[in-house]
Amino acid sequence: MFTGTGWSNGLAVRGDRVVALGATATRDLLGPSTRRVDLAGGMALPGFHDAHTHLLGGALAEECLDTSGVRSPEELAARVAGWIEKRGAAGWIHGRGWDSDAFPGRRLPTRAHLDAVAPNTPVLLRRRDGHAALANSSALDAAGVGPGTPDPPGGRFLRDAEGRPTGLLLEEPAIDRVARLLPPPTQDDCERALARVLRRAASLGITSLQDDPSHDARLPAARAYAALYRRGELPARVCVWRRLGRPLASLRAEETELARLGVPAQHLRFGLLKGYLDGSLGSRTALLFSPYADAPDTAGVDLDPVDRLEPLAREAATAGYSVGLHAIGDRAVARALEILAGCPRTSGQALRVEHAELFRPQDVARVQAGDVVASVQPIHLASDAEILTERLGNARARWAFPLRSLLRSGAALAFGTDYPVEGLDPLPGLACAVARRPPNTAAAFVPEEALTLEEALHAYTRGSAAAAGLGPEFGRLEPGAFADVAVLDTDLGAIPPEEWARVRCVLTLRGGEVVHEG
Repeated sequence: MFTGTGWSNGLAVRGDRVVALGATATRDLLGPSTRRVDLAGGMALPGFHDAHTHLLGGALAEECLDTSGVRSPEELAARVAGWIEKRGAAGWIHGRGWDSDAFPGRRLPTRAHLDAVAPNTPVLLRRRDGHAALANSSALDAAGVGPGTPDPPGGRFLRDAEGRPTGLLLEEPAIDRVARLLPPPTQDDCERALARVLRRAASLGITSLQDDPSHDARLPAARAYAALYRRGELPARVCVWRRLGRPLASLRAEETELARLGVPAQHLRFGLLKGYLDGSLGSRTALLFSPYADAPDTAGVDLDPVDRLEPLAREAATAGYSVGLHAIGDRAVARALEILAGCPRTSGQALRVEHAELFRPQDVARVQAGDVVASVQPIHLASDAEILTERLGNARARWAFPLRSLLRSGAALAFGTDYPVEGLDPLPGLACAVARRPPNTAAAFVPEEALTLEEALHAYTRGSAAAAGLGPEFGRLEPGAFADVAVLDTDLGAIPPEEWARVRCVLTLRGGEVVHEG
């Protein structure tokens, strides 16, 4: 049994708290109404805390067109045609999941592929990472995007040789030009979608998570979660993020409104304020010091300049807010560390680099020196491993996901999935952190950067809770801590990481309450 600081052979829970550890201490507490759980070859650990999700956006996307797994632009168009055949051509078609890195020759799709099957229906399809999207001509026309439309700050409309938009939109400022025309979901839509995905999260042993719906101010995330809590349908503790740069008075008003809804802060609270420095490696919008090895005409997209983000981050931190900066490329990571180094710190506050995927060697130690959390999604190693060397070259790729180097330098790690970019299951990400071996590959990727199982579990439990600004009663199984527990049917230490994906969670407790069993 992993307790958060080591291993124990017994655990006792009373009410919503852990009251004892160890076989002798727990045996003394047994009574006639005590429920006993024999691990029988399994293991119990603190409930997983996913430090980085887009849960509401992902839950809603699951009800739209799924374009994951398509292998060519033509197959992408065929997926749209199938949707129209089943549901008709009225209204917008919105979807997510395609990945041009899986297409032959990395060939990019264009609006022409969609126009052939949807000439009069507006279509917007986000890439799997959310940092690029494809729109057809009908959607571009509705948004007023044409040959003379300038690129918005921090975004790009890709164009053909004649200067006409190809339909590919890079980064949120460009994507939002079209996405803002989509009909907004109702609160009922949000509640229904969230309830479904939260049940899945509980079945995976997730008892806490952080949700970033900040890309769309129209999403009533906090109200939807509060409604689920009042109906007894909130099996996880939730922190909702908001966008860095919003007026402090507006943030305070939302906090007052949430307090009026009467949900205890241990179940639902606002979390960090998030800013963006760059995009993703898959879309070649991650910001690099040197151009991409496979696209020497670009070094990524500068989403928000330092001279704008730095005062915003300092103001937010001074007001007591946690701050997280999205940074994937080495130049973005260095800028994030520079900005956060100038922010004041208060108790219960965290300053974080979100994703923290690619470093220069000299920047690894700056994470610990700046008292900053590296909030990493190790499962991205599985999806990015194939393109890392191609995009970056060998020398830079070696410093992607430098988990062991970060720990060795004293840095704090928090783990998550980035759902819906990846699945919600924590175990494949744990396996990537420990084995550094993406699926279907024979060799580990920079194996010297691997973690131990205990280190990886700490990052996915106590490390993530601390990164949310939560106290010592969260993310660990010790007397006085909340009894948030995941029971797995197999001891992870008894089988190789490559087999962890088949392990099932058979019991999940949130504050001593059974929220999943099966």
